[in-house]
Amino acid sequence: MERINTDIKCIFFDAGGVLFDTFQKGDDRVRNLLIARGYQKEEIDKAILKAKQQKLTFITKWEEEEHYYKSYYGTIAEELGEVELTNELLFFAHFAAHCELFPEVKGVLDSLSKKYKLGVISNAMPSMDWIFDKLDIRKYFDEIVLSAFVETEKPGETIYNIALKKLGATVNESIFVDDIIKNVQGAENVGIMGIHLDRKKTNLLELVKELNLL
Repeated sequence: MERINTDIKCIFFDAGGVLFDTFQKGDDRVRNLLIARGYQKEEIDKAILKAKQQKLTFITKWEEEEHYYKSYYGTIAEELGEVELTNELLFFAHFAAHCELFPEVKGVLDSLSKKYKLGVISNAMPSMDWIFDKLDIRKYFDEIVLSAFVETEKPGETIYNIALKKLGATVNESIFVDDIIKNVQGAENVGIMGIHLDRKKTNLLELVKELNLL
C-alpha cells in the first residue's frame, strides 16, 4: 500500500467493522439466550427465519427502530409461543448493547485527533449514535454522519458530500476508511481517497502507520 504524502487534514471512518463490532452476531445472541431458556435450536432457527421475512424500511428515528425490532423479536416470541419474550430479546439481543471497540482503536483515535479532523460516515440505524457515548469515543470526532439521520446511504455519493460539508473539508485533503470495498469505491467516486481495511490482514493501528498518518 502506498504511503500518503499529501496534505491530509481530514480522516473519515466507517463505524461497524472499523472502530467497533458485535463479536457475537445477532442470530447467535438470540439463539444463545433462548437455548438458555430451554428452547431447542431447531425451533429457534425456524422462528428466526420467520422473523427475517419482515421487510426492513428506511429507519430514521429511534421510535421506528424500536417498532421494527419489537416486531422482529415479537415474531420470534410468537413462533415460540411465549410473547413475553419480546422485551427480553429487545433488551438483551439488540446490537447496540453488544458493541465493543477493537483493542487498538481508542489509542489510534486519541493520536489521530491531535493531528487531523476526524469524522464518521456510517450506514446505521439511529441507536448507533448512542454507541459513541457507550464506548466513550464521541470526543474524538468533529462530525458523525449516520445514514439514518441524513436519509441516504453509502455507497451513494450524497452521504460523502454531506460529511465533507459538515466537516468543512475538501476531497483533496480527505481520506475515508471502510471495511467494505463498495463503500471505499463510493468515496473514490466523489474524489476522496478510499482506503480498505481488511481486518483479517491488518488492524487500524497498522494501517494508519503504513499510510504514514502516524
